[in-house]
Amino acid sequence: MSMEEILEKGRRKEELTVAEGTRLLKCKDSELKKLLKTADRVREEEVGNTVTYVVNRNINFTNICKNSCKFCAFRRLKNHSEAYTLTKKEVQTKTQKAVERGATEICLQGGLNPSLEFENYLEYLEAIREVSPEIHIHGLSPAEINHLSKKSNLEIKETIQKLKEAGLNSVPGTAAEILTNRVRKIICPNKIRSGKWEKIIKTCHELGLPTTSTIMYGHVETPDEIASHFVKLREIQKETGGFTELVPLAFASKNTELREKGLVKNLTQKDHLKLHAVARLMLVGWIDNIQTSWVKLGPKLAQKTLNAGVNDFSGTLIEENITRAAGGKLEQMKPQRIRKLIKNTGRTPRERTTTYALK
Repeated sequence: MSMEEILEKGRRKEELTVAEGTRLLKCKDSELKKLLKTADRVREEEVGNTVTYVVNRNINFTNICKNSCKFCAFRRLKNHSEAYTLTKKEVQTKTQKAVERGATEICLQGGLNPSLEFENYLEYLEAIREVSPEIHIHGLSPAEINHLSKKSNLEIKETIQKLKEAGLNSVPGTAAEILTNRVRKIICPNKIRSGKWEKIIKTCHELGLPTTSTIMYGHVETPDEIASHFVKLREIQKETGGFTELVPLAFASKNTELREKGLVKNLTQKDHLKLHAVARLMLVGWIDNIQTSWVKLGPKLAQKTLNAGVNDFSGTLIEENITRAAGGKLEQMKPQRIRKLIKNTGRTPRERTTTYALK
């Protein structure tokens, strides 16, 4: 099928195959302009011209981790001078400051710290709830949930249920990276396999916990594997309807083992725009919200993705540690700046909740 035929299929909002998605990801120059235009048109028809964002705060409660993912610059060993684990009181203080700044979401994530017990995680959730019964707790990735299942000797479903009862409202779909085991064996050999990630995500959805979906790109993955990843997410969404959004995450490589080994792609601005546009066309009708990550791309490039199928500008974050450890320059963005960046593209900014209700 020709590029024009694939784009016409995309314009009609028909499901694109892995081969068709791969062809779009390989497009160049004049083809790219047509791809971006098509994705932007489909975005407007599907979700309109509003660009949403959430006022939130990250709380990364520990950087100690038993895994050794080759893409991670955040992890520290227990005896490292920079290793830390927050107390319940420290989590409460950070939550209180977030509430005072108008945050509606706490994003709670950390390393797989062998010294923390399941009860400690429940205490973190309780600490947030003691400060605010209303704030949305978005936390604990599938890798963390798997870790907690093992620590507590509970089944995955029971583990998630107990976290939900303690106050967890939704789960980040991080730890997906690329959902092919070939890639995972290279970049995160000790992390959960793609099948386990899928099982945990589906169980969250079954228990009424919505999740995000993510893709981390810019390392050893192929265009075919990116397209396959999108199809896998689409199939899960058809079954459960539990994804709130897709978050493409460009690989931040400074201070990582993958960078040292030369396993990093030198992506151009066009590459980033292309991936967001292809995501919009491959997920249309199933995942409405495509988010840009200003933390990964920088504010200006993130702004440009708004013309490539994107309709969400992420959140204020207030304290971003993981990307900063890998060379990221920003750890927060005030709502006023987010709104200005959105308005300068001719679009309308609107604050949202974690689950995309407009405020």
